[in-house]
Amino acid sequence: MWTRSTFPVFCCSHRRHSIAAALLFSASLGTAHAQTQIVIYANQAPIEASKVGAAVTVVTGETLRSSGFSTVADALRTVPGVAVNQQGTRGSLTQVRIRGAEANHLLVLIDDVPVNEISNGDFNFADLALEDIERIEVVRGPQSGLHGANAHAGVISIVTKSGRGMARPEMHMRVEGGSRDTKSFGASTRGSLGPFYGSFSFDRNSTEGFNISRFGVEHDGSRASTATAKFGADLTPQFNVEGSLRAVRRFADIDPQPFFGPLEGLAADSASDFNRFESMSGRMAATWSLLEGDFVQKLSAKRHDEKRDDFDTVFGYFRSQGRRDNLEYKATAIARTHIMGGERHSFTFAADRQEEDLRIDSQSMSFDPLAAGFWARGATRTRDGVAGEYALDLPVGLTVTGAVRHDRNSGFDDITTWRATAAQRLPTETRVHASVGTGFTNPTFFEQFGFFVGSFVGNASLKPERSRGWDIGVEQRLLDGRLVADVTYFGSDFEDKIVSQSVGGGFVFTVVNAPGTSPRRGVEVTAKFTPVPWLLLSGTYTYTDARLADRRQEDRRPRHAASGSATVLFAEGRGKATVTIVHNGTMHDTWFRFPLTPVLLSPYTLVGGTISYDMTPWSTVYVRAENIFDTKYEEVFSYRAPGFAAYVGLKLRLHEVN
Repeated sequence: MWTRSTFPVFCCSHRRHSIAAALLFSASLGTAHAQTQIVIYANQAPIEASKVGAAVTVVTGETLRSSGFSTVADALRTVPGVAVNQQGTRGSLTQVRIRGAEANHLLVLIDDVPVNEISNGDFNFADLALEDIERIEVVRGPQSGLHGANAHAGVISIVTKSGRGMARPEMHMRVEGGSRDTKSFGASTRGSLGPFYGSFSFDRNSTEGFNISRFGVEHDGSRASTATAKFGADLTPQFNVEGSLRAVRRFADIDPQPFFGPLEGLAADSASDFNRFESMSGRMAATWSLLEGDFVQKLSAKRHDEKRDDFDTVFGYFRSQGRRDNLEYKATAIARTHIMGGERHSFTFAADRQEEDLRIDSQSMSFDPLAAGFWARGATRTRDGVAGEYALDLPVGLTVTGAVRHDRNSGFDDITTWRATAAQRLPTETRVHASVGTGFTNPTFFEQFGFFVGSFVGNASLKPERSRGWDIGVEQRLLDGRLVADVTYFGSDFEDKIVSQSVGGGFVFTVVNAPGTSPRRGVEVTAKFTPVPWLLLSGTYTYTDARLADRRQEDRRPRHAASGSATVLFAEGRGKATVTIVHNGTMHDTWFRFPLTPVLLSPYTLVGGTISYDMTPWSTVYVRAENIFDTKYEEVFSYRAPGFAAYVGLKLRLHEVN
């Protein structure tokens, strides 16, 4: 018995792979850089970062871009509690896990639209570029009491650029080239005119890649394009409407894993195998503020469409088309009392409906006409949810919240989840934060309905996975805020965990709810230090002990992970240099041959860096390098990871031109 995180479901082994202002701002997030940082997704209503009880990391896109990162996945390697596994070169399957949970236990939102893959529930972070990103929030710990299924172990919310509130328009452009014939181009523009505002971003990258297999010489390249548009209007000071669209196209060469012969279970060099992916996400929302911001309502409709057209020499072609529709309503009311000297109460009610459908056409199903007919007609699922949250802010520096949510699922048990948090601010510049809650994840389409009888058999009797998790931490500020450190201890216990097992001991598989409890325990440490104005030091460390019910270590979860960076400003601030170090400890994985064989992936340490210089107020040249010491490593067994690479680029900023 093994977990689905490493189980190669053969049909898709390479394929799935003043708060009123803040509430209005949640429609567009265009003023995220206020003096008081506002966190949007850690609670039902926006809240000041110092009052958040959950463990959350907020980072701006500009910070990530200036630090030399090119993709969201690479940036997430420096966030505590987050593990990233990339199956070879850029463009290949890239999974993200939080606190030792599965990849589909993480809810991923882009401009408030759920973008988790419809068939498997996870999100492929491959080629997710930073060009159009305004900010990223990473909320760790069970959030199902707020957001329902998939927010089992956390939420990653990615917010793109908006033109709201800008005094004048701006334009940015970037060109880059380097190792492996890599080319990248990005451009964005945004601004406002009276009550109207908008933004548009485009990113294109391509690379010849390298040979991700241990065998052969064929290079596995990729190319991807992303276009994002956001538009809105403050029709009155109290009423805002906003829409967004995001289109993604990606093509990546892949190498299959044959289940027979001398390369059984290993990445086999192939020039004909590929993964092609397209998606379109959109949202329309209206936000209405009344009673001087003490009563705010928001109604939103969202859609996420995705298409796949894949081929590998082992299983032939695979095509799928999925759709997810969400309709949500949320209302927040604020009241104030003076029982203890001035309390603030926030009450939020939310209701939503989600509908998903999936259709598949695969060469593998030519052996099973019943499965082919079923997936040609498609499968549909619905989920209805209602939720409420109460937040109390006391004058003694204590903020507490309590949330509950009930989800009614088609085909599964109904689920009630909850979450409670507390944040205490002390005069010593100390903040104690804690949270406790429950999470759940519904079975995926494939787990529920299967694929075809010669490969993977579904289990209609599956129950949703459940867990209870908690964390407690202390944040301390010293030296007038120049040194900030946080230590958080976390734990969770999973029940009804969905695991894969063979049928009759052969290479036909199914999934079951495993008996017993699968525990996770760990520690997250972060620190930022600015000893002098021109030097910024930061570091993270995460210890994660993630085990199955039989106490075996989970695959692809490092017990030890750390990162560190140093940023230096020079030439009167016109120059900037950053060095980043990422360490990943030993990981368990599985060699998918018969019999299945456990393996250990060696630890690795990567060093990267970037140097930039402002030639003029509107132009910057830079050089960046990845894996400077050309470390050899694998994040997925038998798939080689990228070696040394260097790039040179130019950035142009036109917002200073009148």
